[in-house]
Amino acid sequence: MAGITERVYPKEMDAHAMDNIQGIMYKVFTTRYKVARDWLRSHFGSREIRILDIACGSGYGSEILSDLGEVTGVDIDKETVEYARKNYSNGRTAFLEGNADDASFLRTLGHFDAVVSLATVEHVAEPYSYMNWIRKAIGPRGAAVVCFPSVVTMDWAAPHHKRDISKPTARKLFYNTGFEIKKSFYQNHKLDIRNLINEVSHDDNQIPVPRLKEWAKYFLLNPHHLLLRIYEITIGGGVHFGDQEYLLLPKPEAEFDAIKVRGSRPGLEESYG
Repeated sequence: MAGITERVYPKEMDAHAMDNIQGIMYKVFTTRYKVARDWLRSHFGSREIRILDIACGSGYGSEILSDLGEVTGVDIDKETVEYARKNYSNGRTAFLEGNADDASFLRTLGHFDAVVSLATVEHVAEPYSYMNWIRKAIGPRGAAVVCFPSVVTMDWAAPHHKRDISKPTARKLFYNTGFEIKKSFYQNHKLDIRNLINEVSHDDNQIPVPRLKEWAKYFLLNPHHLLLRIYEITIGGGVHFGDQEYLLLPKPEAEFDAIKVRGSRPGLEESYG
């Protein structure tokens, strides 16, 4: 595949492209899943577990997680689910079409030992409801691995991304939905602007590049983000690309009930600057 996208298709990637932006995306995305697998193995020990991989994309991550037990992968895109079934079904993986924003669908999935939700929270309409569903799906003894960007993305990823989430705001989200952070992991890379322009100019590129007037509107409302991008492009060494990943465990129910009584839910549209 010549172009780049938010989904990664390792079996389709050009070997020569592994040294450029495609290679960075491949490394970042596969590392997320390997970190999740290793965390869950450490947490649950040698016993086999049932895992839900929500927003599984092409299925390569579900295959990585299947080292630990049975994995159900869910993605919103029908063609992507069909691709996953064709390329990553191994007797321990199953793939379903479904929407992480559809509460009734999520409830039909049942319970799991672990939910892995990578690059999902920034897309869903109701992150608090979504995280509360994860807590219920794993029960009091389960675990969740959640990952989303740690840098500004809304200047290019909206409306596919609904929000940027800073690290302090992530902690508030987890606290107010009844989770404690057991482990965290951060990835940071710089994308060379020349390579980035080269990639998005491909005919088959699927990166959501906004129209000029949308960029102008965004930067008028967020001038500090424009200054950030100018710095990155001119003297900062490239456009920053990074994410934050967390191993989460549910708080005891009594403790979570006390949190619900004490506090209100903070907004997630916290500004970066």
